[in-house]
Amino acid sequence: DKFKPEKFCYEVECDLPNAEIYKFTGYIKHGPDRKKKVPLNKDNLLLRGCTIRNTDFIEGMVVYGGHETKAMLNNRSPRYKRSKLERRINRDVIYCVVLLLLMCFLSAIMSAVWLGAFEDSTIVPFIPFESEEWYNPYFQGFVVFFTYIILFQTVIPLALYVSIELVKLGQVFFINYDLDLYYEKCDKRMECRALNITEDLGQIDYIFSDKTGTLTENEMEFKSCTIWGTDYPHAPEFDENIDDSETDSRYSIGTNISKSSSTMENLKIEPGLFREVMTMSLRSLTNVEVTVDSSGGRSTNYNEMEYQKSQKIQDFFLLMAICNTVVVTTHAHEDLMDESGIVHLSPEEEKQEKRLSKLNGKRNGNGNNPHLPPINNISSKVPVDSLKKPIHPPKLTDSWSFANGGSGGRDSPLRTPSEGSLAGSVYSDMAKIRFEAESPDELALVRAAATYGCCLKKRSHGKVTVHLPGEGAEVEFDLLHILSFDSTRKRMSVIVKHPMTKEIILLTKGADSQVLSVLDKKYKENEEYKKIVEDTEDHLYNYALQGLRTLCMAKRILHKKEYKRWKKKFLEAEAAMQDREQKIMDVACDIEKDFELLGATGIEDKLQDGVPETIKKLRDAGINVWVLTGDKQETAIEIAHSSQLFDEDQLMIKLNANDKEETEAFLDHELGEIEKDKKQPRPSSARRRMGSTKSLRGVTQKMEYALVVDGKTLAFCLEKSLEKKFLRLTQMCKSVVCCRATPIQKGLVVKLVMDNLKKLSLAIGDGANDVSMIQTADVGVGISGQEGMQAVMASDFAISRFCFLQ
Repeated sequence: DKFKPEKFCYEVECDLPNAEIYKFTGYIKHGPDRKKKVPLNKDNLLLRGCTIRNTDFIEGMVVYGGHETKAMLNNRSPRYKRSKLERRINRDVIYCVVLLLLMCFLSAIMSAVWLGAFEDSTIVPFIPFESEEWYNPYFQGFVVFFTYIILFQTVIPLALYVSIELVKLGQVFFINYDLDLYYEKCDKRMECRALNITEDLGQIDYIFSDKTGTLTENEMEFKSCTIWGTDYPHAPEFDENIDDSETDSRYSIGTNISKSSSTMENLKIEPGLFREVMTMSLRSLTNVEVTVDSSGGRSTNYNEMEYQKSQKIQDFFLLMAICNTVVVTTHAHEDLMDESGIVHLSPEEEKQEKRLSKLNGKRNGNGNNPHLPPINNISSKVPVDSLKKPIHPPKLTDSWSFANGGSGGRDSPLRTPSEGSLAGSVYSDMAKIRFEAESPDELALVRAAATYGCCLKKRSHGKVTVHLPGEGAEVEFDLLHILSFDSTRKRMSVIVKHPMTKEIILLTKGADSQVLSVLDKKYKENEEYKKIVEDTEDHLYNYALQGLRTLCMAKRILHKKEYKRWKKKFLEAEAAMQDREQKIMDVACDIEKDFELLGATGIEDKLQDGVPETIKKLRDAGINVWVLTGDKQETAIEIAHSSQLFDEDQLMIKLNANDKEETEAFLDHELGEIEKDKKQPRPSSARRRMGSTKSLRGVTQKMEYALVVDGKTLAFCLEKSLEKKFLRLTQMCKSVVCCRATPIQKGLVVKLVMDNLKKLSLAIGDGANDVSMIQTADVGVGISGQEGMQAVMASDFAISRFCFLQ
């Protein structure tokens, strides 16, 4: 009552599902009439150990208290799995119990029959009876039944259980303290979370593995991008040994890669992309008609498509900077400073600090290097109103001279007095900025955008601040909504308001199949725009052949009336107590359409050390290795080759179908072809498959096969009517890869093999999307990596590296 009731009086309704501690739905009614609803979800939960940053104050309430706390709910007996040996012993013990009861029952009957043969109880040898009442053959038979149980109880091997448990305890001890299973970089050892299935690790028949974070490092590096149909291979952000020649091209982009090439060798330097980003400003991000000022020395024969492309480049980097949930800590060193004022950095941070200081020294000291803008540490604030003037598009023929001795002076468009430090302040502040991202993909994209001068500087509630190189200033965008990624949409979107024009802009990134399918209709009707999409798809295919993870970027300007109607539906969906996730997804799909294509990115996720050798040893031991991943088919195939899951002499069968009938036809055809090869081997060059491509081998020996199935076809294969045929085909293949698979499909694949083949299976993964198959398999292994601890919490064994499996 001391406070204003209209501000601090709330009515709360929420759903507290005890079984699903990662789910929370609710809303708060507040205001004088309590009609305004503020939705609550799992993002509003502060779990134990959370650190609140960039927050002045909070208003909160306690939920999940007492026995409903996350710690208490997790403090339960682990889900019980029985080992193969334990199941065998239990079966044998049941046989022993049956034998014991049978022996005692027969002995009791024979005892009663023998006792009944005596007419006088006094003459029964060795059995004195105190009275005639005790002399009853039936009663005596009942009594001696229990006597025989005591006599024959050694038939049940109770000591065997004790011996085996002691052996298992010893195994667990040696596994937990095995130095060969200790990962020094993360200071983590192997952890046995299930004490009764250790012996199953040596009897595995099938291994089901995730790809990202399990076979790979899950530490992403931005490698390439394609913007509006033009491919730009990316130079590394930093290098340990930067010299003058390398610094000339450190923040530049190479020329196009040939579509037939899968490497990035012999790159020629092209300054275009770097120049376009360096001129990035609020004016260039404004969708207005182009006006050419000839008095300023600009050419009047300006190509509008080239200007549109320039705008797409800048929109592309703006999307990379703000379409995420990355949190920025601008004073990272203060968190690492001890009482004496000394900063203690991690080895990685020390390495990055060294690279940056070396790079900045070269930038400030090498005045003859025209490639990189000087660092003057200018970070001026530019009023938005001052930008409202006629727009003069940059003359594309005027550029920073990238040849030594060229015209890179102060009259150059990138070195005017007002723009002399386009990216300097960003690069000089890089050592002070720490990006904290939910996923390595987001971190790689934000770092790449910062490398080119479009740097995310601050994120707060409803606001996001970005450094635009053309302004030399920090610009604040209104962040209206974040449409989070989900496994169905396979997209993530943000809705922002332009600071100058007040336009409402929808930016999205996601899987190519889910973004290219919702482009504006002109990309299907206009030949010029169709060519852009085709070129982008070619570049995506080349990225996938290199084993890169791909994301598509797109943008849409929303009309205010459309946005208001959509916002009303979105708020209703957010406040729904039933089926909230489904309703939010439906509303998000309503607005995510008619996009303008910006481009796509290629991000490298390197294989972990020892993965190829480990997979080879597992396969040599007769273990079937399957990879279940959500990545593109081409990316999954490339990783399968590099990890030695696929051999060069294997025939690769691709199953890509659009419906159930087509899937069944593919399965029948492939099964028939394999049966023919068994009877009469033929050169693979003579083979013809529907919808499949294979490694060619012109020899007539026994063929080995590798199967690749996409997520859509896998859904049909897992139906009751087709699962037997699918399983038959997988048994004929040496290796299997399921790509674009959802988490529930991973669990269903594991269950299919276990139920039908009765083989011992192991599932290994590192993220929440792998929990389903980890819990389904006989042995679940979680990798404690970059994706959180949900996989480890659901597993039977926790390791730090895939190579520890061997």
